[in-house]
Amino acid sequence: MIIKNQSQIMKNVFLFFFFIFLLTNQQIIAQNKSQESVKKYKLQLRVYDYETRDDLEGTYIKLYNLTKKNLADSAIVVNGYATFMLEKGNDYDLIGQRARYMTRRANFNAACYLQDPKKVFCVSGIDIENVTKQEDGTDLVEGAIAMKKIKINDSFKIENIRYDLNKWEIRSDAVKELDNLVQILKDNPGIVVELGSHTDCRASDPYNLNLSQKRAGAAVEYIIKQGKIPQNRISARGYGETKLLNKCDDGVACSEVEHAINRRTEIRITGYLVDGIPVDLKGGTAVSGDKN
Repeated sequence: MIIKNQSQIMKNVFLFFFFIFLLTNQQIIAQNKSQESVKKYKLQLRVYDYETRDDLEGTYIKLYNLTKKNLADSAIVVNGYATFMLEKGNDYDLIGQRARYMTRRANFNAACYLQDPKKVFCVSGIDIENVTKQEDGTDLVEGAIAMKKIKINDSFKIENIRYDLNKWEIRSDAVKELDNLVQILKDNPGIVVELGSHTDCRASDPYNLNLSQKRAGAAVEYIIKQGKIPQNRISARGYGETKLLNKCDDGVACSEVEHAINRRTEIRITGYLVDGIPVDLKGGTAVSGDKN
């Protein structure tokens, strides 16, 4: 009886450890499969001057994992490239910073296949130059981003800031674009800008001038209050119909599409500050962005 009980105990002990062995092996196999199944991209990034096309050695680039909400990596362009390892299923922002250049944001989305299975990855602000598969299964993605020098009086158009007829209140569909401008100002903490509002030629000159000033003022007020941008970094100016981009002046027959070209909001760089002090970009030491 005792022998039978001992035999049963030994059998139970064996089964217990055998079960533990199988469970452990299954976990290891599952972990290995999980690790093997994570697709990786080796992003080799070149940075160049938008105008001269010259490579910009020494540019500082930060990599943010938007999926995990953390700073994943950072690198300096050396010998032509900065290299980052990216994982499938994650969305990344890349931020390039360089002295006297506008900070540049780009995006490499290795998770866009979740919305569209036909896509492998999606990019914004990156010129893809070549993609090759490596022996270890990693895809080598060679790309480039362009950076623009900061120049006084340079201007750029802000799209999709629209107003109701004869109104200047900020519409909900304009908020996203204004928030994008806030991000540009935060990415480039030294630039001082003017927000200019332009109308088409319809209505009188004084009316258009007054309306455009109110619209510019409303946009700037939003940026200062909602975006927390210091008041000394942005000003508002209404130009009315004084800077038309085409032939559509008073008395000229034009289509609605042609008139729409003149109705716009533009940002013009008017100065640069370092620690609140204006800097001459021709010989100063202005640095774009913040590496902290």
